[in-house]
Formats: sequence, structure tokens, C-alpha cells
Amino acid sequence: MTEEVSQTVAHPVLNSISAQLFVADIQSSCDFYTGKLGFAVDFIYGDPPFYAQVTRDNAHLSFRHMDEPVFAGDIREREGLLSASITVASADEIKQLFLSYQALDVPFHQTLKQEPWGATTFIVVDPDLNLILFAGPVA
Repeated sequence: MTEEVSQTVAHPVLNSISAQLFVADIQSSCDFYTGKLGFAVDFIYGDPPFYAQVTRDNAHLSFRHMDEPVFAGDIREREGLLSASITVASADEIKQLFLSYQALDVPFHQTLKQEPWGATTFIVVDPDLNLILFAGPVA
């Protein structure tokens, strides 16, 4: 005889996300994200390095070394394909972050912009042409 056990299972909560970016040079990517965007290196793995992770606050980005382009032709640039999206809590924070990156001569794909759907965004382009969206609420 089988007895069924009634269990109450809480809804699983997703705690974080780590986007994986494809890069040509792990160390150069780590240098850009730490020196320009304020991230810290969590680890670099391999000799020569082929995988790494950087973190800033609750944002985690992983880097995977690739010798060949991941996207065919110019589709990434032509279509504006984002590699990662990072949010901040307030309109003041998104503006402050944009201005700090601007002062460091970070290359932008799109400067600070109020979107029709109610967000304030800007997009950074990294040395491997990964497009990283930063977003916050409208002021």
C-alpha cells in the first residue's frame, strides 16, 4: 500500500543571473570591466585563461574565451543584440552611473535615453563588441 505524502512546496525564487559573454582575451576583458566599469574579478580560470567572472554588487558577468566570432557577419551591431542587461534601483543611480562611465571615456553604443516603456537606459560596448544595457526607472 502506497501512502501519498502531501507536501507544500514553496515557489522557487531565482536569486541572481550571470550572463556569459564571449571574448577574445580574458585578461583584456577583466581589465576593461574592472578599470572602466567598476567590477572586481572573482576568478580567472585556465592556463592560458579561458573562463573568468567579474562582479559588481549583485551583477555577475562570466567571460568565455572564443577564438572565432560567435555571431555571423555584422548581425550583432546591425540588430543591436544585447549580451547582458543590468538594472539599478533609481533614476538618480542610472544617471550617476552614466556620468561616471562618461568621465572614464567608456565607449557607448547608446547614451542616456528615456525609453517609451518607462525606463532610462544606456548601452556600453566592450572591447569584444558585447553590448551591455544599463537600465533604471524614469526620474
